[in-house]
Amino acid sequence: MRANQKRLIVTVVVLIAALLPLLIPHGSAPSESSFFDKIAANIKLGLDIKGGALLEYQMVTDVSRDEMNALADRVIEVLRTRLDAAGFTEATVEKITAGISFGEDIPPVRVRVQIPGITDVSRAESLVGKTGKLYFADVLAIETSSSMPPIPAGMSLEISRRKLQGAEPFWLKDLHFGEFSGGVQNNTWYFVSPKISVGASYAELDGSVVTEAKSLVNSQPRPGQGRFMVSLRFSSEGARIFREVTAIKATYADSDMKKRLAIILDDRVIIAPLVQTQIGDGNAVIEGLNTIDEAREVAILVGSGNLPVELSSFNKRVLSPTLGRDIINASLWAGLAGLALIMIYMVVIYKNMGLVADLALLYNAILLLGMVSLTGSILTLPGIAGIVLTIGMTVDGNVLIFERIKEELRIGKTPENAIDSAFSKVVWTIFDANLTTILAGLVLFYFGTGTVKGFAVTLVIGVLGAMFTNIIVSRTVLTGMAGSLKPERFVKVGQTSEGRDVK
Repeated sequence: MRANQKRLIVTVVVLIAALLPLLIPHGSAPSESSFFDKIAANIKLGLDIKGGALLEYQMVTDVSRDEMNALADRVIEVLRTRLDAAGFTEATVEKITAGISFGEDIPPVRVRVQIPGITDVSRAESLVGKTGKLYFADVLAIETSSSMPPIPAGMSLEISRRKLQGAEPFWLKDLHFGEFSGGVQNNTWYFVSPKISVGASYAELDGSVVTEAKSLVNSQPRPGQGRFMVSLRFSSEGARIFREVTAIKATYADSDMKKRLAIILDDRVIIAPLVQTQIGDGNAVIEGLNTIDEAREVAILVGSGNLPVELSSFNKRVLSPTLGRDIINASLWAGLAGLALIMIYMVVIYKNMGLVADLALLYNAILLLGMVSLTGSILTLPGIAGIVLTIGMTVDGNVLIFERIKEELRIGKTPENAIDSAFSKVVWTIFDANLTTILAGLVLFYFGTGTVKGFAVTLVIGVLGAMFTNIIVSRTVLTGMAGSLKPERFVKVGQTSEGRDVK
């Protein structure tokens, strides 16, 4: 019993852990909503069920239509990476071509983005519409002014020299320009040059050489500096250039402007620190970010790569569910009806053990919905199909267990021994069968996009839950009710409880 008590504790702890994400409000249900509405609000629903935001962009370019199609494919790839990194795996990104005019100029090729569960279009635009262009630059001057400062005095020769290299300097605002901190407004301007002076030559360093970008917490920020940062990892070529740049800049005095290296994203200077030492390990850090959301957005924009062309907003609006309410209700009722039939069947065929299977089904359903809520996964109708499929997985495992228990009872074992023996023989069969399904789900998640990923997520979570309920939960309940199992019920006519035929 001691082992079964441990299993019972694990069962209860896991159940509570699954219920908490469902019961603790973190959705957007109104305060006057019912209890079930508030639980449903804790689960993100897909575009087909709940609706979301639609954004359409035209590409600002004069290239031919064929070249525009190629650019659109690259834009879609970048946006898809950004949305997946931001957790919008159910979002759809597609290329739209049109040759019909509706009283206004319709771009021949445009990119359409549909993001489920977002009703604030500006929030979607802040992630999708940015170019995400990251690059490093020389800092020639720093000024504080509410408007763009004039060209710094005594810099004519430097500007002329850089013009010849195609690196004419220009003014850029600080990332937090216009914001107040400690009662003081940030009015910082940087006079930067996009090519970095490395001795007698110039080097270019942009986001194309960044292979990884991650948001982090800065545990020891400098005074007045934000508590969050983004770590960057360069490719081998980027690391070589960065090493050369930092080696030169580290030799200048702190008072020399040449010692600074600006990090620029979308025409805003994130930070322009003094380079104190050569950095040769291919890593860099963007500091000075004020919120974790800002750090995540920078990491997503930089990590997804630069958009190959500037995007201009063409259409934006909030979408209603793509499926009608009647279709959604019919699908849900069909799923509930199927679940009810399975539960009735199990009770009719397996009696008390069938009740255990039904309890395992409900347990796994709570476990799956709790994990969907906890991970922030978006639930669509394909995802619901994955849930229904895992119900069959849960029942299938229980049927294997029950049939083995019946065989053990027929040969004369006590209910307790029959349960222990059945589980010891079936557990690896259940594990192997479910492992192959999990591997298939992981492949779908890795290579799939949009709703395919949603199906894969619910499938993998559901199968893992089915394994847990079959091996732990079902065994705990069956062991507890072993006394109610009557071996004589499973003995065939003409056979004794010891398994011998009656002559």
